Amino acid sequence: MTPGPWSPAGDTTPWRPVAEDDPLDGLRDALAEADCGYEPRGGYEDSCWILHTIHDGPVRLRWDEVLSRAGRSLEDWPGTLSYLVFEDVAGTEELEGPDPAELDRASLARLVDHLVRNGPRGADTPCGAAQAPAATPLGGSTVARRGRLGDALAHHDAMADFRFPATWWASDGSWLVLTDLDLSATEVFGNRRLIAGLLADPELDTVRRPTVAETLGG
Repeated sequence: MTPGPWSPAGDTTPWRPVAEDDPLDGLRDALAEADCGYEPRGGYEDSCWILHTIHDGPVRLRWDEVLSRAGRSLEDWPGTLSYLVFEDVAGTEELEGPDPAELDRASLARLVDHLVRNGPRGADTPCGAAQAPAATPLGGSTVARRGRLGDALAHHDAMADFRFPATWWASDGSWLVLTDLDLSATEVFGNRRLIAGLLADPELDTVRRPTVAETLGG
């Protein structure tokens, strides 16, 4: 078996590189065609967005708290969830975040906890993961890995690749997570119980919004 690209000698991350002929649970072609990360067009009961964190010093702010400085709310924003949401909001240059293209570790830990509790195999849920083509070397193929859900944080901390995978999913198709390279929020697809739990979590800034495709009219 030939390892995939970006598999340096000594790579000991728990999510292991896969062979270039691994079908990735039927997603390989779709992943290769989605430059900034793969967003499914159906197949899941529900979805929501986890907004990436914003800090004012040690204080975490929700997106609507920042937008309220300009008399606005996220509900009024017609576009995708990028840095453009905060254009013309005074003082945002002094804030930390929201980071583009990657969920912060604390929010990732909360998300993993919800995914573990939602699935019958818990932390042992087999997962696939793939970097977005736009984050791979020019001319390279999809950078993909497999591993246990329970090892997601350990993989994040080891970070052998450029960044945490843009798209990762349960191998049984029960959920999928996308952090589009162009956006500052992470999209989660799954069953209604999973999404309801995420929306109710006070440690996460979560919202129900249209998908990227719906927002852009695709």
